Amino acid sequence: MRITMQENPEGLFQKNALSEQVIDILMEWIMEGKLQMGDRLNANDLAKTLGVSRMPVREALLDLEKRGLAESIPYVGMRLVKLSEEDIKQIYMVRRALEPIAARFACHNVTDKDIAELEDLHQEYERLVWDPAASPIDTYRQNRRFHFAIYKLGKLDRVNALIEQVWDNLAFFKLIFGHSLLDTDESKRRIVQVHRNYLNALIARDEDKIFDLFADNLSRRLSDLPYYVDAYTHEQKKARSSGEPAGSSLREKM
Repeated sequence: MRITMQENPEGLFQKNALSEQVIDILMEWIMEGKLQMGDRLNANDLAKTLGVSRMPVREALLDLEKRGLAESIPYVGMRLVKLSEEDIKQIYMVRRALEPIAARFACHNVTDKDIAELEDLHQEYERLVWDPAASPIDTYRQNRRFHFAIYKLGKLDRVNALIEQVWDNLAFFKLIFGHSLLDTDESKRRIVQVHRNYLNALIARDEDKIFDLFADNLSRRLSDLPYYVDAYTHEQKKARSSGEPAGSSLREKM
């Protein structure tokens, strides 16, 4: 049956928007540590906590599953995935393959206006890096804004969608990983300089330079991975030992 614009119910758009809002909230909880690897996701509990019906929650959980953040386990239900060191390694391999390409194509299209906007994003990121009161989640989000502002300039929509998916896959890991990268003044200067180098390559429209910068940076992340995975799993175990049972449900945590 063909649906005309007149027959298309307005509620369909409202429902889709609601499920997207649920996704946004769940991603916030993941990044804030309210939800952790292995936690059960009960649609009824989530719906009651959020004050919505089960339908947008179910759609949001399916979306999380598509993003690789959740999995459906027989006789258990939906739960957040548990990332192993091998999982994280493969995700960084995908990042290393895709992000230098997106950055190279950005050099084709970048304008002086784009550079000015990236400068603003970089300055805010630098401010957060050096602000002892800044939260890790705010720093993470600003870092993400900066990177994706570059990638979107390349206009490789499918590539960017894949990059966004693997960043989502790492949402658990990135906060502690990123926080570990900023634990000394030297490490803060180094990470700020990494962003500055990206900007300088874009200003010069040097495609080879920015490709190499992204590839080299992500290669270093891969070589450093065992240390940061240990730090991450330690934080996860510490959270569990504080009294939260593994696989606890949202109702038990909220």
